[in-house]
Amino acid sequence: MKKVIYENYHEFFKISVVLFLIFCLINSVVALAFEYQLNEKEKESIIDKEEITIDAEKSAIHNKLNKITSDLLYISDNLKMHDNGLDDFSEIEDDWVAFSNRKKIYDQIRYIDENGYEKIRVDYDGNTAVVVPKDALQDKSDRYYFIDTIGMKNDEIYISPLDLNVEGNTIEIPLMPMLRIAKPYFNDAGTLKGIIIINYAANDVLKQVASIATLSSGSISLLNSEGYWLYNHTDSNLEWSFMFEEREDDKFPNIYPKTWATIGNSNSGFISNDEGFFVYSKVINRQSFSIDNADYTLVMGVTDWILVCVLDSQSKDCIFMDSPLALLDNVIEKYFYIYVVAFIFAILIALIYVMNKSEKEHYRYFSEYDSMTGVYNRRAGFEKIGTIFEKHSKDNLKSSLCFTDINGLKEVNDNLGHEAGDELIRSVVKVIKDNISEKDFIARLGGDEFLIIFVDSDLDETEMIWYKIVSEFDRINHQEGRRYLISVSHGVEEIEYSAKNYIDIVINKADEKMYEEKRKIKKGLKIIKA
Repeated sequence: MKKVIYENYHEFFKISVVLFLIFCLINSVVALAFEYQLNEKEKESIIDKEEITIDAEKSAIHNKLNKITSDLLYISDNLKMHDNGLDDFSEIEDDWVAFSNRKKIYDQIRYIDENGYEKIRVDYDGNTAVVVPKDALQDKSDRYYFIDTIGMKNDEIYISPLDLNVEGNTIEIPLMPMLRIAKPYFNDAGTLKGIIIINYAANDVLKQVASIATLSSGSISLLNSEGYWLYNHTDSNLEWSFMFEEREDDKFPNIYPKTWATIGNSNSGFISNDEGFFVYSKVINRQSFSIDNADYTLVMGVTDWILVCVLDSQSKDCIFMDSPLALLDNVIEKYFYIYVVAFIFAILIALIYVMNKSEKEHYRYFSEYDSMTGVYNRRAGFEKIGTIFEKHSKDNLKSSLCFTDINGLKEVNDNLGHEAGDELIRSVVKVIKDNISEKDFIARLGGDEFLIIFVDSDLDETEMIWYKIVSEFDRINHQEGRRYLISVSHGVEEIEYSAKNYIDIVINKADEKMYEEKRKIKKGLKIIKA
């Protein structure tokens, strides 16, 4: 080989350089056009995906809050049912303990009288619920949730801000996110007797938010109305900063001021600016959330909760780059490996050319393999089948034969040229190779017809593999922006290694199945994209 290259050095060098420059030019033009279209489609795809994720987050939160408000109404009804006016709450306390143990998400369930004194309190410590003794009940008349709720109407339900639980003026450790849901309590005579309030351990819903956030391509955040993080998918250290004086500056508006200004003007949408790419929706506000029970209205202790998906523009290649130069720089960086492949390909073509010119014996390889696809040619394929047949007939094993035909190859050649047709053939073969095992093999019968031998695979196993192959064709058709669709018809027949001359019969049966499928597929099939 070295001698051949040395003797034809100038021709080898000239062909390599010319081919490399041609490949680079074609690749740059095609990649630029492709990348521009891909960027536009990817923008739409990202928006759709993140909006779906945000909607899923909203639904999870709304469903959870609806269940909590329903539980609150049950607690209120239970108190009214057993309230004898004699301050005997033993039966009610037993019911509330059982309810708390069953739900496992309510840190406290309380009845506070009209003067702000706790009358019943059931605490849940994560394992069991207990009734707080009367001498340990407290005055809550100065707490915001009591003040906000005691003046409300009977058909109103109060939702507090989501914050951290505080005991004795100290934030509870480990951190315990808490949401308080309350309503005024009126007896049968319509007299205001106090409020019913449940403390919901909000880690329950935040875990759901975190689980759904894994579906996002970016970072999901849950913000309160001031832009402080209640949940941050990528940096939990930013959460609850409003509860700590030394961290009061750690909030979304200080990092993304332009974006925050836009979010404040609408309930949902998407934003693309120099700060990044954002999809957002307000989760809790009077316009976007109401409980399932239409007889009750909400009184919000917080204006909004906001879900925001943050996508860093620097991490999304050139999706936000609109200028041709920026796009070209990104294409060169993104597809650098193709230029490397093009260089190698040019070298190989030049090498093959000079070697073919000087040493004809190197064609031996092509006597067994198809030069375009690298799979067995017809002759070598049938020899391989015969070898497998002879080997497996002794053990009476089963394998499967798949007869395939590429749909619309002539249409691609006639309309887009033979380069596109060759690309179609190679793409089909590559997908098949990537999805079959090492012991399986492919033979090209000619043109657009191939045989695939699935060794030691029955019909069901073979059809499962073919389903994966077709799924990859669908992915290419959907994502790669080619000017044509990849469509392949197939017919599968099982090989039983026990009958004479059985292979010809099997091939004919597989061929018949393939053509039957082809007739169905080609009805209304358009290979060339508009």
